[in-house]
Amino acid sequence: MTIFEKQKKRALEKLRIGGADEEIVGIIEKINSFEGFFTTSSCSGRIVLISIPEIGAKRAAKFIGKWHRPPVSREEVQEAIKLKGREGITEEREIWLLSQSPILHVACRDLEKAKALLRIAIESGFKYSGIKAISKDGKVVVEIVSTERMDVPLGKDGVMFCSEGYMDFILSKANFMLERGKGKLKRFYSGLEELE
Repeated sequence: MTIFEKQKKRALEKLRIGGADEEIVGIIEKINSFEGFFTTSSCSGRIVLISIPEIGAKRAAKFIGKWHRPPVSREEVQEAIKLKGREGITEEREIWLLSQSPILHVACRDLEKAKALLRIAIESGFKYSGIKAISKDGKVVVEIVSTERMDVPLGKDGVMFCSEGYMDFILSKANFMLERGKGKLKRFYSGLEELE
């Protein structure tokens, strides 16, 4: 058994398909069925509401709400903020709404396999995809990610900055981006046939 095969075996033992987002399970299974590839992490895209003390304080971020499916409504966001506000999270903290594209990290046996996967990803619309790392043993980790991303501050210290109308506008854009990313996942899934 090669080093790559051992790494794949370990990765697949740790993989919890049951915990993956529904829209990405088929892609994970398909990639992992190919001999020269295995997934290390994934997300089908999401809209997230976080509370942070300041920009850049990622480790201190607290999730207020997380949705992997569109549409996310203003009422859902407001309810999440209200519930977390009771726990004191909104005090002396900023509230941000993030819309994030799908993302996958895939270990490839070699550079040729990585290039083949990258071509499929980019042709499917994942324009920000690229090589994340190359190990000494030749394994290449590819990050598959798209351009759909939005980070919007909504409030600070328990005070909301935006009106309901503006929040509706923000959410319409976030939901649009989430839907668009999921469409790219479908194209990517179809494109994976070329790896067989």
